[in-house]
Amino acid sequence: MTLTNNPAFAVCLMLAGFAAAAVWYGFRLKKEHLPARAALAAAAAGALLALVCAKAGYLLHDMGANLFEGYFDEVTAFDPAMFSFVAGAAGFSAGVAVSARISGIRPMKALDLFAAPGCAFIFLARIAEGGMDTIGIGGEVTAEWLRFFPLAMKDSWGDAYLAVFVLEALWALVCLVPALQGRKTESREGDTFRRTAVWLLGTQIGFEMLLTYPYIRSFYTSFVSLEQILCAILFMVIAVCGCRRNRNWKPVIASVALLLLSMLFQFYRDNKIGIIFEEGWEWALDNKEAISRTMFLLISVGLILAGERSIRLRKGKM
Repeated sequence: MTLTNNPAFAVCLMLAGFAAAAVWYGFRLKKEHLPARAALAAAAAGALLALVCAKAGYLLHDMGANLFEGYFDEVTAFDPAMFSFVAGAAGFSAGVAVSARISGIRPMKALDLFAAPGCAFIFLARIAEGGMDTIGIGGEVTAEWLRFFPLAMKDSWGDAYLAVFVLEALWALVCLVPALQGRKTESREGDTFRRTAVWLLGTQIGFEMLLTYPYIRSFYTSFVSLEQILCAILFMVIAVCGCRRNRNWKPVIASVALLLLSMLFQFYRDNKIGIIFEEGWEWALDNKEAISRTMFLLISVGLILAGERSIRLRKGKM
């Protein structure tokens, strides 16, 4: 497939994902003998908070870098690059919880039921990035045997680039597994949502690392993106909440170590620490992409395992 810039395609797919998630959520509410109309309230509140949070996340980032250069023009701009996907997803989840409370449904129960429809929504929203030109595209893929869809996409010149947004979309489908199994295996409300969030957040930090030019860079550093910071904060909230019951902080410590390691390898991949490699270590620079991608994968697996451990501790399983 070839990269395109087709906003109409992106908007239609986003709306399709929005509608599909709302309908599926309604059916899940009805099956649990809860008011299905709450899905409409969740859709409205979720959409509103998603837009507000996604825009606020970007503006908070850009305040430090572009405050006096057209900053306030960006408040009403609907450029896809001026929204935070992670902040938007968090805002939508908050909208589901708030609307559930108003409808007389326990918020964590509602979030458990929304976990699977939310993954479906993320899948279609990520695929929609295929109509936003180069958003969600990673580095160039030169090996001929790797230049295939869905791993890579070509531009009009025939050059292939890592299709990170497709990998993100496919991972959202994988996350349907814990989201759907939770109804049968979880004993505490909210754990299905937490487990699904752990799977999504733990890998999203790595996906952001794969982007050649993350479209939202943090103003605190030049190598950690806003999305990574938001993922880290949300992930740590889940881990801390899970561990505090038994005062077993090992998953939290492991998560912090892995997050710091991810920052180090992002720094390394961006060629910021080349000066520390003395003679004989040139291979570490020559193979930085392969080494970095391997470490990104291992870090993501480690974060998911740490998050899973924190959830088990929350349920009292040592």
